[in-house]
Amino acid sequence: MNIIYKKFKSDSLEGDWAITIGNFDGYHLGHQKLVQQVLEDSKKLNIKAGLLTFDPHPKKVLQSQIPFRHIYDLSNKCQILEKTGLDACFIIPFTTKFAKMDSHRFLEKLFSFVNLKKIVVGYDFNFGKAREGSAKLMEQEAAKKGIDFIKMPAVQLDGLTVSSTMIRRLLFEGDFSKVSQFLDRPWAISGVVQEGKKLGHTLGFPTINLEPEVLLPLRRGVYTCKVQYGDRLINGVCNVGINPTFEGTTLKVETHLFDFNEKIYGASVSVIPERFLRDETKFDSIDALKKQINEDVKTAKAYYS
Repeated sequence: MNIIYKKFKSDSLEGDWAITIGNFDGYHLGHQKLVQQVLEDSKKLNIKAGLLTFDPHPKKVLQSQIPFRHIYDLSNKCQILEKTGLDACFIIPFTTKFAKMDSHRFLEKLFSFVNLKKIVVGYDFNFGKAREGSAKLMEQEAAKKGIDFIKMPAVQLDGLTVSSTMIRRLLFEGDFSKVSQFLDRPWAISGVVQEGKKLGHTLGFPTINLEPEVLLPLRRGVYTCKVQYGDRLINGVCNVGINPTFEGTTLKVETHLFDFNEKIYGASVSVIPERFLRDETKFDSIDALKKQINEDVKTAKAYYS
């Protein structure tokens, strides 16, 4: 899959295309249905299959005063999309200027972006300034251009509509089992292991540390977890937070791995939280913190025994 960063204008990309449009944060079951439809249509029509998305997420621009919690950062989202079989992922810069584009101008740009034969969107799709453009409007204008259009229904699971908003809520509540069902895979925090201040080692519980590039939907606290390192899956316990006992300010994911003493700075790993244990706490002393970590480790090891 080609990842193409470009402004919302035509640059004579070759071929005919079927595309789906959206933010795709999480790439959940609903998103997967859209991509499956695009892939089926592209094969049937013998054309290319693409996905058009935006970066940063529109809410970060339109509601900049409210911290936005990503399910995945852009890099991880692209890694997941790489496995879909799409020909291209088009990433459009979402700016304040772009946000002011009205629905008719948006359609004008879209229809000249590539040679479109099919557009697939989700049940809650809107576009243009203040989301004024409806799927119905896009369908009507696409028909004038001879472009086929389909709006897919919502995906329901156990009476709930699968959506990125619901997944963020479930992650904050620590319902990782339900999140896995919505995503059709375990949710993970992926990144490169950073060399920290070795506070965990000083406390007797060495950790591997990630510094997420985006604000996570998790509540700050301690979790049982598994860590994917290469082809190995290792049990552990992690703290998601700022380390307030040491007056920390940077959000980190610090993971103590059981029966593991390798130095893996610079390695790519994925931390998979599985159960929420407790909220992050500022302790009055280092000894109190060490005592609590020891209890956390015991609890997590019992969970995996």
